[in-house]
Amino acid sequence: MALYFNIIIPFKRFVDELQVLINKYDIHLYVEKWNADKGFYYEHIEYGQDFLFVSDQDYRTFFFSSKFVAVHQGKLSSGNKNNKIAVPKEKSFYDDNLSDYCIEGEGGREDDRNIEIIRLRIISKKPDKKIEKFYDAFQRLLKKNDELKRGLYLGNYFDDKVYFCETTKNKLADFSNKESQYRK
Repeated sequence: MALYFNIIIPFKRFVDELQVLINKYDIHLYVEKWNADKGFYYEHIEYGQDFLFVSDQDYRTFFFSSKFVAVHQGKLSSGNKNNKIAVPKEKSFYDDNLSDYCIEGEGGREDDRNIEIIRLRIISKKPDKKIEKFYDAFQRLLKKNDELKRGLYLGNYFDDKVYFCETTKNKLADFSNKESQYRK
């Protein structure tokens, strides 16, 4: 059974809120992209940089991982942080040998008028203890944040499990469908 957590918050603020936990649990951030020329490819994202990938046309999803995975020419590889050259081995964070260490994240796109929900889930039925502790800790941290509210409507359905920060922007369930808006 997958564990889900949904939040509408600017991506940079989301990561800033989690920075202490990211450091404590030694969590790595990866982004999955796709285009017709390259197919699926990955990037390892450093936390100090801008998170422009969420506005990139090729952006598909992101992953938090408690296991470092080298990226070589856009492909996931075996190796460690000091191993600059690695032989591509793993294909995807959904593979059995990586999924236990990962949280999948979708969404987070934003423009001047819209912000998309961030959907998070632990991929594995039996996750690594470190990624599970990180997931539980960041949920507790965000739920205790007084600036975050809980519960929005999507159509006629009230979703009491979505958290959000107040904004004048349209809160979207899907950035490609501007009609799929959450409301109070």
